[in-house]
Order: sequence, then C-alpha cells, then structure tokens
Amino acid sequence: MNPLKIIPLLIALVSPFIPMSALAAGKHALLIGIQDYSQTGFRSLKGPANDLKLMAGVLRERFGFQDDDFMIIKDDRATHTGIENAFNALIKRVNPGDFVYIYYSGHGSRTADLNGDEPSGLDQTWVSYGARTTDEAHQDNYDVLDDEIGTWLAALYAKTKKVVFVSDSCHSATVSRGPAVPTRAVKADKRPHLLGKRTYTRPTTQRGIRVGAARDDESSIEEQMSAVQDDEYSTEFQKQSDQYYGLFTWYWAQSLQQAQAGNTWNDVFKQTYAQVTAYKGLDKQADMPQPQMEGERQLVWYGDFTPLPQRIPVYYQFETQVKLLVGSLAGVTEGSVYRLYKPQHLGTLPRLTIIKVTPFASYAKPEPETRFKTGDLVIEESHKYDFAPIKVYLAADFPDGKDKPLLQAIRAAFQPRPDKTLSFPAYKLTDDPYKADLQLYILRPKRENGQLIRAQADDTLPKSFSNQPPQLWVLTPAQRLLNEKLQMSFDKPENNHEEGIKLLRENLNKLARIREFKQLQSSGSRALADAVQAVAVQVLILTPDSACQTGANCMLLPDSSLGWHRKKGPYHLQDIDGRVNKGDLLAFTLHNKSKQDYYCYVISLRANGAIYTIFPDPDENMESARLNAGKTKVLMEEVVLPMEEVGEDIIKVITSTSPIQVSLLEQRPFDVRGQRLNPLERLLLNAMYGWREGVSIENDEWATEQVIVDVK
Repeated sequence: MNPLKIIPLLIALVSPFIPMSALAAGKHALLIGIQDYSQTGFRSLKGPANDLKLMAGVLRERFGFQDDDFMIIKDDRATHTGIENAFNALIKRVNPGDFVYIYYSGHGSRTADLNGDEPSGLDQTWVSYGARTTDEAHQDNYDVLDDEIGTWLAALYAKTKKVVFVSDSCHSATVSRGPAVPTRAVKADKRPHLLGKRTYTRPTTQRGIRVGAARDDESSIEEQMSAVQDDEYSTEFQKQSDQYYGLFTWYWAQSLQQAQAGNTWNDVFKQTYAQVTAYKGLDKQADMPQPQMEGERQLVWYGDFTPLPQRIPVYYQFETQVKLLVGSLAGVTEGSVYRLYKPQHLGTLPRLTIIKVTPFASYAKPEPETRFKTGDLVIEESHKYDFAPIKVYLAADFPDGKDKPLLQAIRAAFQPRPDKTLSFPAYKLTDDPYKADLQLYILRPKRENGQLIRAQADDTLPKSFSNQPPQLWVLTPAQRLLNEKLQMSFDKPENNHEEGIKLLRENLNKLARIREFKQLQSSGSRALADAVQAVAVQVLILTPDSACQTGANCMLLPDSSLGWHRKKGPYHLQDIDGRVNKGDLLAFTLHNKSKQDYYCYVISLRANGAIYTIFPDPDENMESARLNAGKTKVLMEEVVLPMEEVGEDIIKVITSTSPIQVSLLEQRPFDVRGQRLNPLERLLLNAMYGWREGVSIENDEWATEQVIVDVK
C-alpha cells in the first residue's frame, strides 16, 4: 500500500487515437491569448496568436475537437471580465465526464496577497488585456488573480476529473534582459488589488493535470500555473523569419503531435522538458524556462491503470555519445542497456549502453549507425548491478518426476539470451545450498480446512502432493519464506510456464533493486557529509487508539477516516527502530537547519518489495522537493506511512543540491498469482536477508542516511 495521501491527485489522460468511449464524451477547449499590450506600457508579445493556432490545430488533429468545441478569446476580448465570462460559460456547458483543455498564452505577474491565503504573501496573476491602464476602480483595470482561477477550476473539478490546464506565461518579477529575447513577465502590480480581499473557493479535490506549473515551497496549488520556475521567465523564440511562438508551447505541441498509443501525459511532458532544456543549454540562454508539471501521471486514456516501463528522455546526442538527465540517484548504473521506446514497433529498436554515471546525469554509447534525437524516450532493457551476483539454489520436491520440466525451464531462464543480456542480471544459480543467498523451491502444497498440510506440525515447509499444481517459493537459506507474495503459481504448463517465469523475473529484479538502493551511500566532501546533519528528520509514531480522544498525546488525523491515534515522540530518525509495531503510522517533519537550500527525499523500502516516495509526492513537480534554508516542512498534513507488515522496512533520506527524478526510484510490490497463505502460517521474513554491504559513489552534491526499522 502506498503512503496514505490526505489529498489524492487525479489526472486527465492522453492518447494519440480517440477511443470510441471518447467520441461519446463532450470536449471543450478554452484558449486565451493576449499579444497586444500596447496600451499598458508593457512590451507586446509576438507569439500568442501563433500559439493559439498551433494548440487549436493539435486539439483538432490528435484529440478530435470540432469547431463548436472551442472558445477562443484574444486581445481586446480577453479583458478581466472577458476571461471571467469565458470561464463561467465553460463551467455551464461542461457535463460529467467531459474532457476540458484550458490554455493561456500571455504575460504573467504578481501582486500582494490581501486575503492571507498565500504563505509567500504574493498572489500570482495573468495580465489581462487593458489591465493597469488607468486609475479606474474596475476589475478590468486589474490582473486576473490565481485565487479567481482556482475558484473556476474548483467548479470544473466538481463536474469532471478530465481537466488539462496549461499556461505559457511567467509570474516572476524579472523583466527582459535584452530586446533579442521577448519574455512573458512584467513587474508586480504594487496597487492593492480590487478583488484581493475576497474569500475564494479552493478546490477540495485536486483533479486534472497542470502543465508548466512552477512550484515554490510556500506556494499554493493555485500558484502552480507558470511555465517557468519562480526565478525565471517564459521565453518566446523565432521559428521562422516572421513566426514567433512561446518556447514551451512550441515543444509541448510537437510532443503532443508525436505521441503514440500507450503514451501518458508524463511521456509528453518528459519529451517537452528535454527539448526545452536542450534548447536552453545549446543556445546558452541561461534564463530560459524550466517546465514543471503536477498531477498523477502513470495512467492511460480514460482511467484504466496500466503500469508502463519508466521512460527517460534523451537530452542530446553529440557525435558518439548520448546524454540523459538522470544519474545514479535515479538508479542508473554503468553497463546498463537502454533501448528506444516505441510501444507499437515490432522490429528491433536502437539501443545504447551507459558508459559514465554522475549523481544527476549519465552518458551512453549508442549502437553503431544509430542516432537518437532530443526528446526520444528510452527504457531500460538490461540493468547492470554494482554488486556480486546473488547466489540462488533451485530445488523441488519431485525433481525427477512432475517438477522436472519446470526445473529445466527455470534453469534455462537464468542463461544468457541470444543478445547476451540476462533475464536475471543480479543472480546466478549455484548447486551448493550452503553457499546460496536465496533458495527457489518448487512445492505442490495442499490445504485441509483452509490450512496447509505439513508432514510434521513444526515443519518449515508444507508437504507436497503430486496431484496438486506447482508453486515456486522464494526462501531464505534457512528455508523460511521471504515474503508471503513470493510464492508464485506455475499452474499453466501449456504456455511452458512463461507467465510464471515472467512473474519470477519481475519479483526477483524488484528484490535486487531494493538491495541496490539500500546500499547506495554518499562519499566525498565534508560539506556534503554535513548536508545530512543540515536537514533534521523527526518522526512521530501514531498508534491507533479509539479510546485516546483527549489529552496532549491524542490526535485525530487530518483525514478523519483514519481515526484517533496516540502519538509517541517526536524521535530522531535513527531512534525509531524497536519502537514500531504493525498498524502504526509514521509522520515525518523535515527541518533545514542550514543557510543553504536543499532538495530532500524521504523514501520507504518496504518488506513487500515496494519502493515508495514518502516526500515529495512523485506526481508533483521536481521543485516540490526543495526545502529552503531555515524552513520546516510538516508532512503529516499531506502523507503518513502505514507500517502494514511484520518485517524489515527501510527509510532512506537523500539530501541533494539539485532535484532528481524521484518517480524513477519507485516500484510496485511483489506480484503473485494463485492462493495466499493463511496469515497464521506466515513465517518470519527478512526482505534483505544477510545483505549488509554498501556501495559508495563519489560526489560533492548529495548525501544520504537511512534507518532499518524492524516492524513487530
């Protein structure tokens, strides 16, 4: 089970083809563009008119929008009142389940927060047409507040979760640094906003996808509507001699046009991000935008969850080397092989091999005569582990009888493929059970009155019966079950047990990834060693107790469905081992005691094989991990970690000077087919039995600490 989210995020879904169910649903696009700012004294823009045409074309071609589905307002129609009326009309016409796409192209800015709902003290704004032109006390003379936009979005979210919100603007106070780069930022409006003291409706459930969002550690969700980070500005660029576009909009549209069946919004965003940042780096424009995105990303069109492989965008290829903007902190290792991601392609696809890894980037050598372009997505085909292979002993109760074909099939799966890659790259078979780190044991158990039959009551393993279907159990060297989910059914011999072997491969590779990530340690400068000390992690242990409803140690969690709990602590992270029981919840607080900003990540390695990010939410933008100097982040209002199973849980904290793509670290729990053991029969487990060695990576930009918690 994931860490419990107090406020879940939902996402609109993307597909390059329109399914029949989508054709029946309504579609609505509100496109807003303001190019003419000549009356205001601000620089007029050159791209919004082209941006609107570009986005409308993409929506028609890839999403099946018709003319009647559009509301397009620009320049003198996009006054404050005009934008408000357009949103109200949109809200009225949307029906439950409809798909809504909202897009803004124009200047952004800030103004003082007058109703006290912004911790930063600033509201972010769209600079509507005609704003700031006179001293008249009319809303058309003032920007559109993020509070207003949040209220309009709340009304849409109440009707449908399929809302996509994209803004190519900037809310930074920074202005243009030269005439060659038109920007979409104007100075803050220092006047008290006419509507600033009102109380606005905030969305109670955050739905949809927000693209271009810039995260400030103290900002509200309504502030997350800029295509740049807070200290940068959105940029226009010249595509042809007389054609200007928003830089973000241009590459966002190109990525949407190139999307394939099975792609998600996250795939599209990754491609856009790589192309925008490559343009920034190659053209040496240091102030170009860093796109941001929020929303739950790993879903496919119309809500069916399909776990997809983690996809990484190519940053660029220079001569014979490809650069990826992910490194060791995201699990990339030297020697690992990646291939181009094209889910509908049936032939051989280009591959590349990682030859150098840094904490935040990696470099790869492509196969001869292949070329990758910026924005291409690659997936890992074969992982190279940095530790000696884990020795596995394979056995069965009927090795010369009914289990012989299955034993042969499993042994064959451990051999190299024709291309020399391995299905189980972290493992090798051994014939000596006394030298094995793990045992794979084929049993044919039987139940009587719901209980597994054992030859002797105190036998570790159940008795096998030749007339029962086979199961494969993953055991410790002492023949104790590693995890109740690591007992896999092989009851389909007609497919040569391919399905069961695939499941075994997925589960063992998850186990190896936990081992690898657990061993990740920092080494290097004293400054980075001090980084761990700079960010203090405190933990509250919350034990369910319905009788504890009064007193300082009794608390009702923000999600009241979790009930009353008795709190213990706070404890330092390293002091919680031995204090945690099954059913407890852990709540975390982070405090940056230093004078430097850090990016902080709290990650849970579960006994059930899962790796979950506790903080930040991997569906939020990368800036959400930033913990500013001297600031404290109380995570209990957002997430708590349930201790669901007896066994070893690991909590790892990474402190970094740069953000990492934390979603690449996550993995789902062990998967299983067939019957589950009765809980009373569940044996003691140790998810990382006997593995205590460590792997260090030289660095001067990140540090890590961890605690191993024995849940009782």
